[in-house]
Amino acid sequence: MKIIVGGGISGLWLAAELKARNIPCCVIEKNALGQGQTLASQGMIHGGTKYALDGLLTKAASEIGAMPARWQKALKGEGTVDLSHVQLEREDQLLWSVESIAANLLGFFASKAMRSRMERIDPTSEAAFNHPNFKGHLYRLSEPVLKLDTLVHAFAEILDGQVFKAKVTQLLTQDDKVVGVETTAGQIHGDVILTAGEGAEVLLSGLPGGYPAMQRRPLAMAVCKLAQPIPKVFGHQLGSGSKPKLTVSTHEFDGAQYLYLGGQLAEDGVREDDDTVCSNAKRALSEALSWLEPKVESTHVFRINRAEPSTHEGNRPDTAFVSKLNNLIVAWPTKLALAPALADQVLPLFDEKSKPVTLPQWSKAPEGHYPWV
Repeated sequence: MKIIVGGGISGLWLAAELKARNIPCCVIEKNALGQGQTLASQGMIHGGTKYALDGLLTKAASEIGAMPARWQKALKGEGTVDLSHVQLEREDQLLWSVESIAANLLGFFASKAMRSRMERIDPTSEAAFNHPNFKGHLYRLSEPVLKLDTLVHAFAEILDGQVFKAKVTQLLTQDDKVVGVETTAGQIHGDVILTAGEGAEVLLSGLPGGYPAMQRRPLAMAVCKLAQPIPKVFGHQLGSGSKPKLTVSTHEFDGAQYLYLGGQLAEDGVREDDDTVCSNAKRALSEALSWLEPKVESTHVFRINRAEPSTHEGNRPDTAFVSKLNNLIVAWPTKLALAPALADQVLPLFDEKSKPVTLPQWSKAPEGHYPWV
């Protein structure tokens, strides 16, 4: 039995891969499926373009470059993980600038390395940019944006009867090897894969030995409720730096439209109080989409930690992370898009010869909801 602790995207994707191979497994989630970092993300399956804004194809950009195609295959129902019932916000993302772009960056975007990922397009082809006051550059990235609640629902359907709501209170050991978990619902024995995000830290702290350390990289995401709707925007505003100045996704709940804002704004906001973040978000939004004149009715801040393996100086890891020690697998995807890559690393660590098992009769884990609304 493979016991996956954590019902976020990495645990769910891995469980679906195991089920497709007839390897007995279950997912244990203490709250609701996807409720942490998965549903707090913007649903953008990017291929590393935003890691190449300094005009260089970095290791991070190269590692993640294959992921959009991998997801698109699953979304078409052609992979081992069938996500054909997942809805898209858009089939692609946009990248735009309202400032001048350095010549080396324009040349890089037109290079062979990037040509298959993006194309410059006529602003009149996009409702949100079809305006005489938009004077910048506009690109289309062939990278999908997922409707995340339908993604979580699709995995809940695939894994029906295999996802349980319980809190893992302890990792069970025998002869220094991890052999199962103690939960609020009872014990279960088998090979344990820890995909619990921030929750991994406390479980690992109870074990002796050199298990991977975790780091937190916080974000302060701004959520702007609009008084009047605008054409939907999903993408990234270019600035003069090597990161997107602003990342925008558009969502509708209870008849109202919200803009969920990330990018440099969210990274800078971790050092600021909520009032300052809200003020900066309104200003950034008015600059990024000035021709649309977005009328903000209210703004609040949603703070979320990205849980990752510890790196030198706390930098972002380039790849999905997997480590096996004393029969325990510890894994962090580092990005939503890298969930398939994480599963690819975990699967070779298993002996696929598995005996049939009886799953516990525990409560079913519910599906999560967008935590920032």
